[in-house]
Amino acid sequence: MAIISTHTLDSVSGSSATNVRVQLFRLLEDCKRELVFDTRTNQEGRLSETFESGGAAVEDYELIFHSGDYLGQQNLQEVNPVMDSVVIRLNVSDFERRYHIPLLIAPHNYTVWWSGTPEK
Repeated sequence: MAIISTHTLDSVSGSSATNVRVQLFRLLEDCKRELVFDTRTNQEGRLSETFESGGAAVEDYELIFHSGDYLGQQNLQEVNPVMDSVVIRLNVSDFERRYHIPLLIAPHNYTVWWSGTPEK
């Protein structure tokens, strides 16, 4: 099984972004999507979730961080924000790999990168 992990940080406070809702969807034909997981970051701003292939050799996924909810709870979100979530599209062909996706969030920006290593 593949693993998606993250470390989500609040770049305003410099601390871990705890209890951020994170969803993973498998993208299907005809603009449909299937929920793979719906979870939250832990007290260290981290999560690690496994997921399996839907059967295709290559699959597209959408990883959504609901950053606006978190920023609102921290009294950092403006009224009617332009950005209220971070959406990352992944093209997955190796389901024996860890995909680590760190994320820094703030009211007006975010920074994301990824690293991945095959599971041993």
